[in-house]
Amino acid sequence: MFLAPFVLAVLVAAQPGSPARDDAPVPPDSAVLRTMPSPPLVEGPPDACAAESDYLAGFDALVRGEDAQAVESLERVQEACPQHPYAPELARLARARLTPGGRLAQETLARPVVSEEGTSRGARASLTIVQTVHGITQGVLLCTIAGCDDSRAYVAVSLLGGGAGAAAALLLTQNGLTPGQAAAINSGTVWGFGYGLASIGSFDLDGDNAIASVMVGAAGFTGLGILIAEFANPTAGQVSLANSGGLWAGVVAGLLLATQDNDETQAFFAIEQGVVGAGLLTFALISRNLDISRGRMLLIDSGGILGGLTGLSALFLLLGSDADSDVYLVGTAVGAVAGLAATTFLTRNFDGPDAPAVTLVPAAMGRHGGMGLTMLGQF
Repeated sequence: MFLAPFVLAVLVAAQPGSPARDDAPVPPDSAVLRTMPSPPLVEGPPDACAAESDYLAGFDALVRGEDAQAVESLERVQEACPQHPYAPELARLARARLTPGGRLAQETLARPVVSEEGTSRGARASLTIVQTVHGITQGVLLCTIAGCDDSRAYVAVSLLGGGAGAAAALLLTQNGLTPGQAAAINSGTVWGFGYGLASIGSFDLDGDNAIASVMVGAAGFTGLGILIAEFANPTAGQVSLANSGGLWAGVVAGLLLATQDNDETQAFFAIEQGVVGAGLLTFALISRNLDISRGRMLLIDSGGILGGLTGLSALFLLLGSDADSDVYLVGTAVGAVAGLAATTFLTRNFDGPDAPAVTLVPAAMGRHGGMGLTMLGQF
């Protein structure tokens, strides 16, 4: 009984057969496995291998969007190899895309999101209004320098200046104007008046020199805005970002400078002009790589205002009216910066698409040709 296992083992070892058969399993690390060709994709009659080239051609045509060519290639595959597992479904997909509904769906999905602004009548109108006011102001200032004593002279020069501004805005924009271009020119005019007024304090000007600085500042910055509109072609959101950068840089710097005890008015205005200019330039460069809307910038500016008021109110509630005024100034500046940062983060998806582009297409469903609806969309 104890010899039975030994006898069975000897009998099994003595069975005929060769260990080097072709169908013997090959270890994974064998060099033979690395030299074996890959099995065919589809097992079928001998002419199926010839159909694989048509299958690959049809698949590539389907990927490229050449649906008619894909149908021809895939139909040849089905004739040569009816049991092909993929060709019938790909051919059905290509035929569905050739229908009018399928072409409409593809066009809808392939429609690019246009971020560039087009010309606008509203932009042209806004430019005309601002430049008319600009012309009127320049006329009044010019008449003041000239020493006009008669009020009718002021009226006449104002009408002349306003007419010149309106005519220039209308005649020079006959080919159209985008909202961003109009915003760049109008912003240049406003910043020019601001810099002209600030130059009165930074250079301690008076009399005709003060008036001339305002005139030169407005005209010079308007010309700079025209150059930016012509060569940079910014969007309204990019102009708003640059304006907000300069504005809030000046506000925060002004609050911090107000905490100083010195009465250096010239230094205050000079620093303010430098900080505002640096903010404008910095955020103008940043805006070139951003696709931002004017609506989002308005929300961000609102967040800065709310943050500054929150910082001031919180300190007043905590400290009362007996605290040093410098504490309120610093708290307001910190609150404004925090509000700007928080609103920028919270509105990060504000400029996303309002709704996905969705198209419902009637199509044949399944292998038996049942009718149904196919929904295609971008999400």
